[in-house]
Amino acid sequence: MTVIEFEQVNKIYRLGQRSTSLRDEIAQRATSLIRRNNQEKHMLHALNNVSFEVKAGETLGIIGHNGAGKSTILKLLSKVAYPTSGKIHTVGRLAALIELGAGFHPDLSGRENVYLNGSILGLKRREIEAQFNQIVEFAGLEKFIDTPVKRYSSGMYVRLAFAVAAHVCSDILLVDEVLSVGDAAFQQKCMTKMEELRQQGVTIVLVTHNLWSVESFCRRALLLRHGEIQAEGNPAEVIQIYRQNEREDLAAEELSETNNKSLRPTEEEDATVITCVEILDPKTDQPKERFESWDYMTIRAHFTTKVAIQSPYLVVRISRTDGLICCRATNNRDPYFVARRLEGEGHVEVLVGPLPLVPDTYTIEINIADSQQPILHASSSKSTFQINGDLSAPGEAGVFWVDTEWQAPKMIQSNL
Repeated sequence: MTVIEFEQVNKIYRLGQRSTSLRDEIAQRATSLIRRNNQEKHMLHALNNVSFEVKAGETLGIIGHNGAGKSTILKLLSKVAYPTSGKIHTVGRLAALIELGAGFHPDLSGRENVYLNGSILGLKRREIEAQFNQIVEFAGLEKFIDTPVKRYSSGMYVRLAFAVAAHVCSDILLVDEVLSVGDAAFQQKCMTKMEELRQQGVTIVLVTHNLWSVESFCRRALLLRHGEIQAEGNPAEVIQIYRQNEREDLAAEELSETNNKSLRPTEEEDATVITCVEILDPKTDQPKERFESWDYMTIRAHFTTKVAIQSPYLVVRISRTDGLICCRATNNRDPYFVARRLEGEGHVEVLVGPLPLVPDTYTIEINIADSQQPILHASSSKSTFQINGDLSAPGEAGVFWVDTEWQAPKMIQSNL
């Protein structure tokens, strides 16, 4: 049974439009007639002819870059916004957590907002009372439930909001990226709760940048790119396409930044800058972009500084393109290096390896600070390299390889 149906949905926003009264609307319509030629320039196509279906009990993950249209889909489903054209059909009670604090009144207490938010989500008062203690316990806000929510931290806000949405007896649950506000323990608690709801047959639509959550929790994924569906199907395969998009976008950004270096403004007199970061093959001392797992690499950072850094403290971070920091290295264990000050123009380099990284694209960020003062003098990032291999190959998920030694199976008893 299909419980969510998107049929050729378009959503267009008119940038700068702000109608609070009939007078404002009339004035804007008159202005639009005068400036008809410029109308197209002020249109944002958030969704462009989007069509998909979700079956009852299915878990769908929606991924894509910022501004791809993910949250717009959830707002249309929950009727916070309406499509410019196309049809949207949902079956059953729907609960949504699409915006931090949506449906909460800041001057009301947590207790009062549980009842208010529950009513907005379609619960009767007796239903809220039956679930109230479970909601408060799940949110972990027993001590603060009678405190006005305007005094809550963002984490407390989202904990209470998710607790209410998760305890609504709904057929469809919509969850946006707001869960990232909570700490790691609460995020895990949320995933456990959503797993319970999935086993109960609740249809879940999850929008997130956490690709691991999509791959492990969702049975199907949908990739949006510039308001259109680029891929749909198995989460691992869709994520692979998304990661490829990231690599291509990053490469284009690096090329654009390189071409625009001559257009950068002159640095301040006391500025320290990292002018260039080279990734080299340590055997040939030549630039290299592709490495094998367990290879070594040389990272060389060129700098210029007007003021001497007496006790230089350097940090190298290697991250995945989705922002996950894979490893971090500093020079604080090398007293000889720390004793050498940086001044004028020059470069520093570090030999890194062997790299136990799985096939993927990684970025390098380098920071120059002073170990004697809490001052960051310079930072450079977006230098990338790749570990060769097939990203979609079975068994290559994760970040790094580990050495293993398998023992032969020892059978206590066999009936064969």
